[in-house]
Amino acid sequence: MMTAPTVAARPARDSALIAGRNLRVLAKNPGRMIYPLVQPVVLLVMFVSVFGNLAFGTPAAGAHAAAGAYRQFLIPGIIIENATLTAPTTGLALLRDAGSGLADRFRSLPMSRVAVLAGRAAADAVVFAAQAVLLLAVAAPLGFRVGGGLAGDAAIVGLTVAFGLALAVLSSWFALLLGDQETAERVLFFPAIALAFISSAFAPVSDLAGWMQPIARANPVTAAAAVIRALAAGGGLAAPLAELGAWLAALILIPGLLAARRWNAPR
Repeated sequence: MMTAPTVAARPARDSALIAGRNLRVLAKNPGRMIYPLVQPVVLLVMFVSVFGNLAFGTPAAGAHAAAGAYRQFLIPGIIIENATLTAPTTGLALLRDAGSGLADRFRSLPMSRVAVLAGRAAADAVVFAAQAVLLLAVAAPLGFRVGGGLAGDAAIVGLTVAFGLALAVLSSWFALLLGDQETAERVLFFPAIALAFISSAFAPVSDLAGWMQPIARANPVTAAAAVIRALAAGGGLAAPLAELGAWLAALILIPGLLAARRWNAPR
């Protein structure tokens, strides 16, 4: 008979094994890393090159200072936008495993029922972290400055991982609800694109079209970008962090429970 500590540790152990398996598959197929790692850097450089010199701030500000202020505003939005657009790949990966018959094999094994979902999320957390570190490394020579040094950078990476995972959980539930990989590939990215662009990622909410402003204010991307901007500036965290915390709890707990129920439902 298993002891209580063994039973309690089993979900964590099984999830770690699944995460390790997913990372090994990724390592053996380096082509799969082109999109999550190269695409964010290309977008960052393109957006900063195209929009980075736009005037931003008061009319009295000098052109150089105004451009620098906009880069400080824009780059946190791009970091969060990339996490948002990467999150749907979690749901697609779950459907890919289900379509290959691997999911049925996992269900037949004496393992935790949540291990596959948790393991997938843990493996994707590594991808989100690698994305954020790479983007910060590229953003520094482009003029992006983070208050607090390495501690500030680490906080931005941690926040980006948490936000990416929250949306990854949401995408998992949507994907399992759709049940078809081809359909999911076409559908999952539309909400992600809407979240990324109807927000304050690229412009202040007050500068958006009137009908967009209420949506952008209530958008979790806006809250996440505001926290990163506050971290970069070195203050003013309380309000955006409280709003983002509420969003993360809602995005992880409710869709997570629904995704687990859908995954464990009889086929």
